[in-house]
Amino acid sequence: MKALGRSFIMAFSGYSISPKSKLERNKENCSYILIFIPVIGAIICALINRWAVLFPYMCDFPVLPAVVGAVVPTILSAGAHLDGFFRTTDALSSHKSMEEKLDILNKDAHGGYSSIIVCVCMFLISVGIWSEMPIDGIPILAIGFVMSRALFGLSILTLNHADESKCVSYVPDNPVLRMAEIIILGVLAMIGAYFMVFFNASVGLACVVGALLTFLYYWLVTHKHFGGITEDSAGFFLQLCEINIPLAALLAYKKWW
Repeated sequence: MKALGRSFIMAFSGYSISPKSKLERNKENCSYILIFIPVIGAIICALINRWAVLFPYMCDFPVLPAVVGAVVPTILSAGAHLDGFFRTTDALSSHKSMEEKLDILNKDAHGGYSSIIVCVCMFLISVGIWSEMPIDGIPILAIGFVMSRALFGLSILTLNHADESKCVSYVPDNPVLRMAEIIILGVLAMIGAYFMVFFNASVGLACVVGALLTFLYYWLVTHKHFGGITEDSAGFFLQLCEINIPLAALLAYKKWW
């Protein structure tokens, strides 16, 4: 029980705006951290849904609600995953050897111009997508914050890790406990998929397909360029997932395919 409590504290300390813990980041304190990260997604989901109820009475134009939808998840997660997206984009755009790319992920503390440009473009695209989203699509997108974090955890538990991967401490040594975490996260992802389809069958299915295609892309890219996943590349996946899910929903609503 102590290990679960410490993992809960470490999850909120590292992946939300809650106060930072003084606990040491090691396998003992982080073995179950992955099952609590989707809880942060559930909090974001609840707040986005509440905002969807309020903003029609507060805002006359779609821009501010769109900015909230695009920015608030990053604020609530303290930019933890965005940092990984930033570093991974920087490494991929360097076009260097695998070892040098890993060095950028693990040691380079500053980003290049390309990663800054990509991040700015990502937020602009996200705002544009949210501004075009029908209000009844927001609950579906909100569920995506839980699904993306469940898939984030599944990737760390199931995919090969690159050399010097920091998130190896998140994987329990006991195979039974590891399988239990995989099952829990898999169930959370499937529950998210169910509710997406429940709210709107075609849009929800598009979102699920978008998330799975993003996961496949993430696996191929990390295997090719890094020899496996790292905590930063997992953050890269989560950020991509949270822009591809709304994009898939918008395409389904607009019937652009």
